[in-house]
Amino acid sequence: MGRMRGGRGWLRSLAVIALGCGSAAGGAGCYAEDCATTFSCHPLPGETPPSLPGSPCDGDPATSAAKDECGVFVARRGDDASDGTREAPVRTLRRAVEKASEPGGTRRVYACAEDFEEAVTLPSGVAIWGGRDCSTAAWTWGGKDRFTEIAPEPERVPLTVEAREASMTSVVFGVRLVAADATRPSGSSIAMIVREGAAVDVVSSELLAGNGADGADGDDGAPRDQPWRAPDGVGGNPGAHGCVADWTEGAPRVVTLCEDGTMSIGGAGGEGDVAAGGDGMEGAPAPVSDSMERGEGGNGGAMSCTAGKSGGNGESGANGVGGGAGLPDERLKYGSISAHGWQGFSGQNGQNGGIGLGGGGGGGVGSNGHCRPVDPQSGPSGGSGGSGGCGGRGGRGGGYGGGSFGIIALHAHVLVDKTAIITGDGGRGGNAGTGQAGGRGRAGGADGRIDGTVYSACAGGNGGDGGKGGHGGGGLGGVSMAVARVDSSVHLTQSATWAWGEAGAGGLGGAGDPNDTIANGERGRTAPLWDFPELVVPPR
Repeated sequence: MGRMRGGRGWLRSLAVIALGCGSAAGGAGCYAEDCATTFSCHPLPGETPPSLPGSPCDGDPATSAAKDECGVFVARRGDDASDGTREAPVRTLRRAVEKASEPGGTRRVYACAEDFEEAVTLPSGVAIWGGRDCSTAAWTWGGKDRFTEIAPEPERVPLTVEAREASMTSVVFGVRLVAADATRPSGSSIAMIVREGAAVDVVSSELLAGNGADGADGDDGAPRDQPWRAPDGVGGNPGAHGCVADWTEGAPRVVTLCEDGTMSIGGAGGEGDVAAGGDGMEGAPAPVSDSMERGEGGNGGAMSCTAGKSGGNGESGANGVGGGAGLPDERLKYGSISAHGWQGFSGQNGQNGGIGLGGGGGGGVGSNGHCRPVDPQSGPSGGSGGSGGCGGRGGRGGGYGGGSFGIIALHAHVLVDKTAIITGDGGRGGNAGTGQAGGRGRAGGADGRIDGTVYSACAGGNGGDGGKGGHGGGGLGGVSMAVARVDSSVHLTQSATWAWGEAGAGGLGGAGDPNDTIANGERGRTAPLWDFPELVVPPR
């Protein structure tokens, strides 16, 4: 099936074409691979509409005339302030259902074969007898090509059946449900939702779902209006010269403060003194593994010293996993459903790169007779270490593609007879963003000297580069399914037909490699019926 972008007229034409189809994208009657557990080859015994034997409201909606005492009448020419009789119908299905559901109400709605641009919630035990020919006095059914069409704006479900009273079955007859193409990222198109505890018989109707929307692409770690590299470190301060004070302070430390609150610190240089210089301080933070350079401070001494050691580079952030990738259980990798619809798997965000470690401060030295007698006698001090660069931000994962569903049933009972279920295409999973390059570490500060001589203290070590941010994972492609359920009894009779569109492609991981099965999102799934896990939303 191609994408359903042609509007309602195209959907109606497709419904006629799909009746009786037997291709890989459609079927009729029992689902032969698993008839015992998924589809019934004939209607099973169940609850009947709450009419008493011999009641004047008994009858078949295909042949029975509409009666004022048996239902609420609705037509586009009506008025919601009216009584809902045949002569004075209400205007909206919502109002008609409300009146039929009131205590002592008729529990039935007679609806003209007209278009209603609204979403309807149907309580247990209330019936909609649609497709009525309102040009006749009897409001009889207009035939198999005449429907009451329920077609709300995008993102809304045309019909939701909910349980308000126990052990009562709703009936939907002569109704065409048209769910528009989804428009918001990851949005799904769903013709009907049957909520927990509800039961419904869908007869002589059509359920047409549009296309799921594409998932949103993930942002790159480096926003377009900002540098492609994370902030660099800060260069170390130079050591102070000797013979200018009685004691020479080591070069002060330098600090890189990154947006996530992490800090890289170049260690302070060792002080200079008369007899011997002090040791430089170690850079920070501490390494996360034994293999990383620690940024140790240099040793001070009487007439010699050692330079500060360089700090290690930050570790690269891990790439995100694609939506549905790596999940071996077919029943889990394609998302979950709730009373509000379906939710797939977005790609994981790439992890931020690690911050570069600060270099150690250089050691100081004593003057040891190198100063003129008339000058102060302190030796030069060591330079401070340079600080490390910030880690790059990880790329954001792509959003999952929206799905297309005829019916979603959650702990419910559904019977489908003489009805076509046609779904559109699943949306494409969003492509992931790329990780940001880490910032550069900066050089350590120069050594302090005694003016006019080569005698000097020691320089600070260099700061490490920040680690590269990981790429995001691509989003799961959208699914296209005639019926999706959680712990529900769903029965399609031999006269039921179904057809579906294409599954959405999975989004690419941030590296853009089409062969990366871990970073790329899984392709969606098509099926006449699929058992999903239930989405459990934690309380806020």
